[in-house]
Amino acid sequence: MPRIARSCIETIRQQVSLVDVAGAYTQMKRAGAQWRGLSPFNTEKTPSFYVHPEKNVFHDYSSGNAGDLFRFVMLKENLGFNDAIEFIASRYNVPLEYDNDGAPPERASLRKELFTLHEVAVDYFHRAFFADHPEAEFIRQYWTEKRHFPIEVAREFKIGLAPSNGDGFVKYIVDKGFSMEALKACGLLYIFDNARDASRARARFRGRLMIPIRDIQGRVIAFTARQTDLTPDDDSSKEAKYVNSPETPIFYKSGVLFGLDHARQHIDESKAFVLVEGQLDCLRCFEQGVHTAVAPQGTAITEQQLGLLRKYTPKLEVLLDGDRAGQKGAMRMLPLALAAGLEVYFLPLPTGLDPDDLLRDGGGGGLDALREKRLTAMKFAVQSLLPNMGQATPRDKAATLETLYTALAGCDSAIVRGEYLDELAHLTRTDRSAMESDFRQHRQRDNRAQGPRPLPPAQENKSNEKLTSAESVLLFVALHRPDLAQFYAQTIEHEWLDPSKRDGRLLGLILAESENDHWEGVETLEPLLENEDERNYIYQLLTRELSFEDPVQAVNECIRRIFEQHLKGAQQALEERILNANSGNPEQTRALHHERIRLRRLKHQPPQIELPT
Repeated sequence: MPRIARSCIETIRQQVSLVDVAGAYTQMKRAGAQWRGLSPFNTEKTPSFYVHPEKNVFHDYSSGNAGDLFRFVMLKENLGFNDAIEFIASRYNVPLEYDNDGAPPERASLRKELFTLHEVAVDYFHRAFFADHPEAEFIRQYWTEKRHFPIEVAREFKIGLAPSNGDGFVKYIVDKGFSMEALKACGLLYIFDNARDASRARARFRGRLMIPIRDIQGRVIAFTARQTDLTPDDDSSKEAKYVNSPETPIFYKSGVLFGLDHARQHIDESKAFVLVEGQLDCLRCFEQGVHTAVAPQGTAITEQQLGLLRKYTPKLEVLLDGDRAGQKGAMRMLPLALAAGLEVYFLPLPTGLDPDDLLRDGGGGGLDALREKRLTAMKFAVQSLLPNMGQATPRDKAATLETLYTALAGCDSAIVRGEYLDELAHLTRTDRSAMESDFRQHRQRDNRAQGPRPLPPAQENKSNEKLTSAESVLLFVALHRPDLAQFYAQTIEHEWLDPSKRDGRLLGLILAESENDHWEGVETLEPLLENEDERNYIYQLLTRELSFEDPVQAVNECIRRIFEQHLKGAQQALEERILNANSGNPEQTRALHHERIRLRRLKHQPPQIELPT
């Protein structure tokens, strides 16, 4: 089985910046010599993710994860080491080189194969859209005259057509040589689970407008298919206007926002994402110059999706349909948005008007006009729950506030909660101190109902471990100054270390590699690590700054402590041997006492490293 050449791995490590790779998953800002952002692994409101560009490593205090460029991709994309290398090489155009053992390249992982399959599919549908064929002429006319989109938007976003007869698509995909596992898992075909080949496969989408769904990296992972007059009667989903791809190993509806790959390139913390209902609404925003629009995948927005938005900006504008259903949907998402740390504003449309109508007729200026009348989260909520505020009874107000207390309870900032309560008191004409008392009682009832809560991840993990042992300090210095580790190996004896402890085992590995002149830093140690705990620990040490004024002095102090600890154990063992020695054997007694003297002298002669001048 061919292996990726070590020289190629090092080339990728040197040429590809982890700041660029991680920046596709979370927005970061420079913080001194590091870059800092929200965790790409957990939903959080306070940045705890750090990248050290000089070392090309990261440390995420929220989850406890740490590692290098390849480990980041392995964790985020759920890939093995080789697959992560191939992923980065493909994205950053670094040619891959394999150790030449005469074997053919290994089959790609299922995920990689599915990404390739979707690229082939989007190309097929896009070419069908522009083909010289009656169905293609119909779909182009539908796009330009019924949906009122220019052809240029179809070209830019690779809009496609699934022909009404899906046999051509099936044959095209099957002839590309994809594995049966990928053909069954892609969601674009109907294939029986026990089928051994694709001879009886059928296309899932027929006679529909095909809108590619992309992940945050811009890779096509699924499709939204819009019903048209071309959709055949025997389509099992004919009555559904929109049909999404089913969930697959690369597509999870709750974790993907349509348009985020485009919108994130136009966002910063001073701007707001614009949340619209559907994919075509989102494309209309892009066409009219509103490049920060995103849309859920035809379902209610999820906490995970809102957490994705928060990684880029705390601001969110919700462009609502004017009907009652739109308001209800907005009220369902409000608690999730507050819990995610988002500052939400609502842009309600007049009844009967949808975002597509607004932007098509009024352009980007139509959205600006709505922004002048935008509603804060609390004002929108009160208007939705108490539309006849002037006629509301005290009980009506209390019931409304109880609903909003539940939403506010998820907001972890006391300052933000206080501002919202001030606004609610003003909007509902309620005494502020009475409201505070009711809110406090609500939280107490809620806490009792939920029972004891687990510690948050940041308190459970060991990401803030201090360097409490001499071995941990020596590990730390060896990772930052590999040159000094060569002198460790000449000074420290393996019997001085306790391999049952993590620091002792890892330091022993470094000493062994140094003795054989193989120690080159963390890259040498990576293949020898036994578990995720060790891997996270090593990279956490690597992401810290070397703060010793004199590393050599610090090293010698640690060597002295390790040696004295070993010497103490040796002396205790010797005293026990002396007590149990045979008094009738004077030669043995003499030897034990000489050993006692030798150990006492060693205590005053601790070993230390000396650097050549």
